[in-house]
Amino acid sequence: MKIKPECATCIVRQVVDATKEISNNEEEQFKLISACLSCIKEEYGPEAVPAFMGTAVHRYLKKISGNNDPYSKLKYAANKLAMDYINSMNDSIYQYNNKSPLDRLKYKVKLSIAGNVIDFGPYSTTLDINKKLNETINGELKIDHSKELLEDLNKSDKLLYICDNAGEILFDKILIEELNKYCEVVASVKGGPILNDATMEDAKSIGLDKVVKVITTGCDVIGVNLEESSEEFLKEYYNADLIIAKGMGNFESLSEYSIDKPLYYIFKAKCAPIAEFINVNVGDNILLKNKIP
Repeated sequence: MKIKPECATCIVRQVVDATKEISNNEEEQFKLISACLSCIKEEYGPEAVPAFMGTAVHRYLKKISGNNDPYSKLKYAANKLAMDYINSMNDSIYQYNNKSPLDRLKYKVKLSIAGNVIDFGPYSTTLDINKKLNETINGELKIDHSKELLEDLNKSDKLLYICDNAGEILFDKILIEELNKYCEVVASVKGGPILNDATMEDAKSIGLDKVVKVITTGCDVIGVNLEESSEEFLKEYYNADLIIAKGMGNFESLSEYSIDKPLYYIFKAKCAPIAEFINVNVGDNILLKNKIP
C-alpha cells in the first residue's frame, strides 16, 4: 500500500511523541524534530510505503538521539495495561471456550483486535485506551473472513503468526493458543526496537515462547520487509501453509508483495488512508483474507 498525502501528519506526530519520550528539554526536542523533518522530506512521496517510510524516519531518530528504544517506557506501560485488562476479562474468555469452533475463533480474533488498540503509532500517546478496548470487544467485524480462516486452519499444517505491538502481544497469545489447536504455529516479533512493536523480550515476558516457537524478523522494520528479513524468518515465511499478520504496519508492507498462500490481516482501521483503501470506516474491525494471484 502506498502513502496518501495525509500520512505526513501521522509521521510528524509520531516523531513529536517519540521525541518527548527521549527528552524533556524543549531545545533538544526542537533539534530532533527539525532534523527528522528533513528525513521525512527525503522519504515522503507518492511511491513511498507508509511502514517503510516510518522505519527510515524512526531509525534516523534513534541514530541522532542516541536512544535505541524511545518507546521503552510506553511498551512497559502497554504490557502492564494489557495484563490488567486480560485479568479482568478472564471469566468472559473462559465462557467462550465452550462455544462452537467458529464462535470461539471470532471472539478471540476480536480480542486480538482489541489488543491492536494499544498502539502509539497511529494513535496519540494520550488516547483513552481502556475505552477503545471496550468498544472493540463489544463491536463487530466489519470485514469478517472467519469462516474462510477456519477452513484454512483445518487444511494447514504450519502457520506463521506475525505479531505487532507490545501489550497487544498478550492478546495475541490467547488467539495463538486457539490457533495452535489446529496446526503448528510459529510466532514472529521484531529483531530490534522500532516504535512500540513487540520484541523477543516482550514475547518472553508474557511466556509466548512457552506456548509456541518464537522467532524474530531479524530487523527493526515496521511491518515486514522481505529484503531485510533474516534467513530464519524467510524460512518460516515460505514454509508456512498459512500466514496471519497483525496490525496496519504488516498490512501496509505485506500488501506490496505477491503472496501465493492464504494470508489473513487482523487489525483495526485506525486512519482514513487505510479505511479508504479497503472501503471501510475508520475504527472498523478487520479480519481480511488476501486475494491469491
